[in-house]
Amino acid sequence: MKIIFLVTIALSSSAFCNIFEIKNSDGTTHYKKSLTHKQNAFRNQNEKEYSYQAFYQELQQQKVLALRAEQARKREKRIAKEELLAKQEGKTYTPSQTDKQALIEDAKVFKGGKYVWGGTTPEGFDCSGYVKYLYDKHNIKMPRTAFEQSKVGKTIQKDQLKEGDLVFFLTDKKRNIPVTHVGIYIGNNEFIHAASKEKGIIISPLDRGSYAKTFVGAKRVIDTPKAL
Repeated sequence: MKIIFLVTIALSSSAFCNIFEIKNSDGTTHYKKSLTHKQNAFRNQNEKEYSYQAFYQELQQQKVLALRAEQARKREKRIAKEELLAKQEGKTYTPSQTDKQALIEDAKVFKGGKYVWGGTTPEGFDCSGYVKYLYDKHNIKMPRTAFEQSKVGKTIQKDQLKEGDLVFFLTDKKRNIPVTHVGIYIGNNEFIHAASKEKGIIISPLDRGSYAKTFVGAKRVIDTPKAL
């Protein structure tokens, strides 16, 4: 009489290896082998470097949101002007279908772009609260105020600025402290920051205008990761 054994072959996977397993019909393991991944980004990457890369990706997303918010503000002003003109002419203003759809999208953008004095969450930020939120989110701990943040990291010159560096300003001399505003450099002589209640989170030039005149220094808190 022949005895027939039924076997089950299974391949499972974890973050670190694949497990090849053969079981008999009664559930006992006949053969098992772990096949270690040759390449595993999660396993091989330095934890701090991973946080840096995540921060840079977040910064790119914030740039896109800030640009969309600026477009939204311009659209809002244009529509308000068109409404006023129509009213003066005794006409009823009706936004185009494109504008109607855009206004819905604009509302989503504004939700995460408000300026609130003392704010530290997406419901509303002040300048240092915005910086702290973005850095802390990726395990890069920062102090709460712009002045305290200016004491962290390596001092760098303006012509050495790289994405992710902090830029500091003295925008209010009445406060009697050397730093009253902070932003994050994003390249091309521009930085992103929570500017004011009216403007929210915006991108501003660093080489001209009021911020060029009030610039006091820059710090590098994180080093550029090996691969962005």
